[in-house]
Amino acid sequence: MNSNNPNAPQMIFKKVALSEKKMLFREVAHDKMQVSVKGASQEDIFHLIAVQTEKDEALLCHHTADSKGIATAQKCVVNFAFKSERYFFQTELYFEAGWAVLKIDTDLFQLQRRANARIDLPDKYDAVFILTNAGGKAYFLDCRVKDISAGGIKIELPATAPEVKIGDVLKGNLRLGVRRAIEFEVEVRFAQKKDPVGAAPPTQMAGLQFLHVDNLLESRLLSLMMDLQREIFLKYPKK
Repeated sequence: MNSNNPNAPQMIFKKVALSEKKMLFREVAHDKMQVSVKGASQEDIFHLIAVQTEKDEALLCHHTADSKGIATAQKCVVNFAFKSERYFFQTELYFEAGWAVLKIDTDLFQLQRRANARIDLPDKYDAVFILTNAGGKAYFLDCRVKDISAGGIKIELPATAPEVKIGDVLKGNLRLGVRRAIEFEVEVRFAQKKDPVGAAPPTQMAGLQFLHVDNLLESRLLSLMMDLQREIFLKYPKK
């Protein structure tokens, strides 16, 4: 997506056409597929089994072992994989006649498969990677997060504390806005010194790849990407 606003995030999700969306949800229900749900009131992800659609407006689901304790209606973000593609939608979950019901009369988005698919974070957005370990040495260093994808982040940190290089493995906590921090082990994929501007001290930029990402964490990251993109578009609209 091209924009005159340098802080505008990239569009990494494509809105699915209405006719395609209806067919997709019908197939998901027919195949009794599992969907991942993150409620607005908690960070934890739980799962439901799609069983049938109702008037193309609701997806009727059965509980799984990790969702049996969920009984409160709530807003949520849902994601699922279908034929090697990943989809997301924001909706409401409620319970009726023994069903867990997801409203599907809302926009459905498909994750764009681009190697550089990322969200550029505005300068005013509170996004920090708190570096806790580098080279076996403990730190407590706030590093500005410049952009994020489901696979990693780009950070800016002081030029010498510590100096990072390609292949280094770091540990730290990623905090985005008011969300609970997520602990990561990351590998440095690129590192570059940045010349100082004016009286500002020199810094370095580093591209970090998330390590040890299992299916649960992947679902959480992909849900986070959609949630984050929506938040940034609302707070920092294009000029």
